[in-house]
Formats: sequence, structure tokens, C-alpha cells
Amino acid sequence: MRVLLGTIVGLTALAATAIRAAPVLGSQETPAENVRKSQSYDHLLRTNGSFLRYRVRKECDPIVDDRDLRNDCIRSFDIYEPFQARSKRHS
Repeated sequence: MRVLLGTIVGLTALAATAIRAAPVLGSQETPAENVRKSQSYDHLLRTNGSFLRYRVRKECDPIVDDRDLRNDCIRSFDIYEPFQARSKRHS
């Protein structure tokens, strides 16, 4: 009985892993959609300070064991997606 139960548990875990690894039908995006999303992301990084701070925190804060690597991560945002504050128009 124990062997049968272990086999069932193992097969269930295997099936669950296979389901998670299987691609979801309908979630495929075209290259044009990918480019559009990438351009939108880049625009937000350059023009929205809150979004930029969020992405820096999300991508760089988990790097805790290597201060140089973390600082490089933060600097990469300034190099590749420099923030451009909106200028206020004076009438």
C-alpha cells in the first residue's frame, strides 16, 4: 500500500510540474507586439519616475551579497534608459 501511495504522489507531482511547464495556448505574442511592449516599457522608464524607482527596486534590491553588482544594476538604468523629467510649459 505504501509503495502504491508513493507512486501516486510522485506521479501527481510529475503531472503538476508538466502542466506548469506546458506553454499556455493563446499567450503567444507576435514580434510586433513584443516590440510595442518593449517600446512602452522603455518609454515608462524614461518618463515615469515612480515606475523607474519601482523597476530599480524590483531588479536591483534582491542583489544583497555583492554591493558592486547592485550598484552596477542601478547605474545600468541611467546608462540604458536615462530618466527625462518632463519640462513644465510656461504660458
